[in-house]
Amino acid sequence: MKLKYGKEEIRLPIEDKNIIKTLNLEKQEVLLNPENKLRELLKNPIGCPSLRELIFQKKASKILIIVNDITRPTPYEIILPPLLDELHQIGIKKENIIFMVATGIHRSNSQKEIKEMFGKNIFSAYKFINHDCDNPRQKDLGKLRSGNNLWVDPIVSDIDFIITTGVIVPHYFAGFSGGRKSILPGICGRKTIEANHAQMVHHNARAGNFKGNPVHQEMQEAAEKVGVDFNINVVTNEHHEIIEIVAGELYKSW
Repeated sequence: MKLKYGKEEIRLPIEDKNIIKTLNLEKQEVLLNPENKLRELLKNPIGCPSLRELIFQKKASKILIIVNDITRPTPYEIILPPLLDELHQIGIKKENIIFMVATGIHRSNSQKEIKEMFGKNIFSAYKFINHDCDNPRQKDLGKLRSGNNLWVDPIVSDIDFIITTGVIVPHYFAGFSGGRKSILPGICGRKTIEANHAQMVHHNARAGNFKGNPVHQEMQEAAEKVGVDFNINVVTNEHHEIIEIVAGELYKSW
């Protein structure tokens, strides 16, 4: 039996007589041209006006793109070129686009890791910042309905427009990843994240479930308070190939 381990595989010596049944994932068609689909979605997104129109409506000039860290394999080599092309066509300058690595309470990603995730060209052309959940300058956005305090990265005070990006997979207590998780835990303070994750013992906090899931509900509320302007998420197969891509309003496109 082969098990995925990081970027490699490990083999487990299990005799055939001890294997009761093998369950395989249902094969899904891979998108033939996900870049073109994303370009179309940026102009005709799900549940909101085009990215261009949204930026013009807000008179935004400084853009924050929230990206996954090294622990969440995401095909940014496909997602980012169409997005950056569109932003530049709108008139956003390179120096006004900031990437924040949504580390949550994970360690900071090294410069080598960031270059590996996003490629040499994008890495060298844009500013990348690791979120620091212990930053003493965190912004206090008040209390959530649960009573927990919402502390977020101070960068949210310095930008005009937030774009979240990520991959949608089942999550063992938040239901699914993607969408609102770019904010909580992505760019929140340690105390906010720990208080949210402490609710994982609730019987509704489980994989594939949103109904009555307090972890998910609080993540959703946090994203609303921070104010996500546009969302891009992909669904991938076990080989990290894109089988679906969605973009637009945070919840309708996730």
